[in-house]
Amino acid sequence: MGAMTIAVLGGTGPEGLGISARLAVAGEEVIVGSREARRADEAAATLAAELPGVQVRGAPNCDAATAAGIVVLAVPFAGVDELLDTCAAALDGKVVLDVVNPLRLERGVFRAVQVAEGSVGAHVRARSPGARVVSGLKHESAASLRDVGRRLTGDVLLCGDDDAAKAVVADLVRRMPDLRVVDAGGLAVAPLLDQVTALLLTLNRRYRVETSLRIVGL
Repeated sequence: MGAMTIAVLGGTGPEGLGISARLAVAGEEVIVGSREARRADEAAATLAAELPGVQVRGAPNCDAATAAGIVVLAVPFAGVDELLDTCAAALDGKVVLDVVNPLRLERGVFRAVQVAEGSVGAHVRARSPGARVVSGLKHESAASLRDVGRRLTGDVLLCGDDDAAKAVVADLVRRMPDLRVVDAGGLAVAPLLDQVTALLLTLNRRYRVETSLRIVGL
């Protein structure tokens, strides 16, 4: 797969910046999206200074989605509907990677928040039926992603009903050493990803570590 333009919506947050950095060093052209053009430009300039030679620029979220061939949805869960209210049409026909974790912290334990359609990925598809939604890359820490000199460990579970879209996302993930891709099935499985993320974050909080996921026997 050759280089392509990828928009990371919500790219100024920790997870979005980490994913943007990894994709940029892999040779992709990255558009860092934000609600505010200024914040998007500042984040892109930060990455460009940290990673000389990469192709990265900033743009408002909807402009970024329109200009890209692949879209990564990395906004906070609370901002998903606001984004879709204005940008749903820009997702039509495009591979959309949902990395949003709908979680809340309750008495020291992370818990998944119930989404009407079952998952954020299913919600995005309901709001933008033409989007080719894949849910995944939800278990890697933002700090690990941002530190591009660090070799990543663990499995990336991907869920989606469009096999070709999953293949595109899988190719991108494999360019982040040393992650392994596991096809976990359709979007019906996506709510389980949120439960696993909640467990890993709870362990991180308890033991003050950064955990990842590895499926053994597969």
